Amino acid sequence: MSVEFQYIHKAFDTENGKPKYILKDVNLTIGDGEFICVLGKSGCGKSTLLNLLAGYLRPDKGRIVVNGKDVDGPSEERGVVFQQHALFPWYTVRENIEFGPRLKKRKDVHELADKYIEMIGLKEYEDAYPAELSGGMAQRVGIARALVNDPAVLLMDEPLGALDALTRDTMRKELVRIWQLSKKTVFFITHSVPEAVYLADRVIILAEGQVALDEPIRLPRPRDIRSEAFENYVDLFSEHLSGGAQEALIAE
Repeated sequence: MSVEFQYIHKAFDTENGKPKYILKDVNLTIGDGEFICVLGKSGCGKSTLLNLLAGYLRPDKGRIVVNGKDVDGPSEERGVVFQQHALFPWYTVRENIEFGPRLKKRKDVHELADKYIEMIGLKEYEDAYPAELSGGMAQRVGIARALVNDPAVLLMDEPLGALDALTRDTMRKELVRIWQLSKKTVFFITHSVPEAVYLADRVIILAEGQVALDEPIRLPRPRDIRSEAFENYVDLFSEHLSGGAQEALIAE
């Protein structure tokens, strides 16, 4: 399922009567099943780009095309996972995951939920409520709730940002496992350079509203964060992030 950003421009303010673009002339193509991580300093347009792809915003100029069709609003073919899991607190793990398929009156709701509960490794917690789950568990349920609708693209806006360091490390491994099982295209925003190197097939760096770097990660999986090759990628991206590199490296 290919994704194309074609000459994307987006402004929220004006300066001297002219649009002040947060994104300008962004061109990007994402292949089927690719895991893309987007890095950049705060305010560079990362979340704006994700919200445009989700259909929550419209570009001022340009087109976003998913599988040959223009994005003209939100769609279940683009599942979104935010930093906060936003689970329904009054529903169990199973009920949260079943919510979307039940709205569509799917007859295989129970089987679908079973599949994704097993995929996220929470079979023993299917009757638990969100308040009874750890942060990492709740985020896995949020991912399953997005995946159960079988989106073409999974959009993730710093989904691990609110987790403690140990849980975050575990969730990175889990996320790669879930991605490899689901075979989905993933568009993932993060502030953490090591996280991007660990997760991505390609890393995109945004700077001043444009794609400043588009670099494939040529490392085998699972990735060794202590290897020289891994550290070389971290150094490369940190240099491109310039003044924001130190901030990015802290978010381990």
